[in-house]
Amino acid sequence: MTIIEAVRDYILTCPLLEDLARINVDFLPEDATTYSVESVPTTTIISTDIDGSTTRQFVFVFASRLDYTDELRNNIDNSGFYEAFENWLEANSENGVFPTLAEGLTPTKIEAMSSGYLFDIAGDFSNARYQIQCRLIYDKEKL
Repeated sequence: MTIIEAVRDYILTCPLLEDLARINVDFLPEDATTYSVESVPTTTIISTDIDGSTTRQFVFVFASRLDYTDELRNNIDNSGFYEAFENWLEANSENGVFPTLAEGLTPTKIEAMSSGYLFDIAGDFSNARYQIQCRLIYDKEKL
């Protein structure tokens, strides 16, 4: 299983998502109430130990397309979703609840690196893309 697949499967367990939520990888359709996990280019290796094992990071964006209106309550709810998602990641990290990774990879932390924010509004103003940048930190044993 790839890391992005493990992160996707992990996010599917988030109680904030609707039961039938679909989470895509590197693809966010134009329809409202869709989600995507997208990898972000960055340095993977954070540090290397004397024995050759490494501490690594997988940086990703969790994005959604949500209904967008001029109604204050709707847009507060959209932003509130990401605040709650950030809290969910933090609580899981504190409790050792992580994505299941391949053998030789041990997750140590999952966290939001930014707050959730409005990224783009559809041309017809019917929905908007919101996103939050996150990362999974994990140890990789030397092969």
